[in-house]
Formats: sequence, structure tokens, C-alpha cells
Amino acid sequence: MSNPENLDAYIRYRVEKSKEVFEAAELLANANMWNSTINRLYYSCFHAASALLLNKNIEVRTHTGVLSQFSENFVRTGMVSMEDFRTYSKLMNWRSKSDYSDMHDFEEEDVLPLLDKTRKFITIVISLISFD
Repeated sequence: MSNPENLDAYIRYRVEKSKEVFEAAELLANANMWNSTINRLYYSCFHAASALLLNKNIEVRTHTGVLSQFSENFVRTGMVSMEDFRTYSKLMNWRSKSDYSDMHDFEEEDVLPLLDKTRKFITIVISLISFD
């Protein structure tokens, strides 16, 4: 995206999408739909991370690329802690399991602790985004 106004609008869209998807995860958790909650928590992190990468002019094309570039540019530099990054990384792995593995169901005790950890992750990531 070469137009700065379009880029800013797209970054803002990703930030809002991250927040919206997190709210959906909370609703799914309240309905005891644990695999779907994992999916939405992962996408909340993904949208926030991809917004930050775009904000810093780092373009990636895949989910793995977002994770890798996020780690390289924000975890290794100390802007995001390894503990907070592990939440995103774990959710990426668990989302794959819940979406693509037959007979794999997450339980309440697996998922509930990730709600607060995800909220913390996206809050930190969004705080690193600067708009002109």
C-alpha cells in the first residue's frame, strides 16, 4: 500500500478487527465453545500483530511470516516480552490443532487463562502503533 492515507485506514481497520474478534472470543467462551474461542483469540492477536507490522512498513504475506517478523522486530528488540509473545505463538499452534485436527477439543481450563493473556498481548501491541 503506497498511499499513506489508505495504509493508515487499513491499519486502523486491523486494530478494530482485533478488538472485535477478541469480543467474539469472550462471547464464545461464555458459551463454552472452546475450540472456537481459541480460533478467535488467535485472530485477535494476528490482526493486532499484522497492524503493527504494517505500521512499521514491514510487509508479510503469510500467518507464519507475521509471527516470524513480529518476533524478529518486536520481541528480539525487547519491545514485547517473550512471555507475551508466547501467548500469540501458542494460540497459532492451538488454532491449527482446533481447526485442522480431528478429535481435538480444548477444555475450559486450557482456554480461560488465555483470555486475559490475549487481552494483555493485543493491548501492548496496539499501544506500539503510531498514527500520523
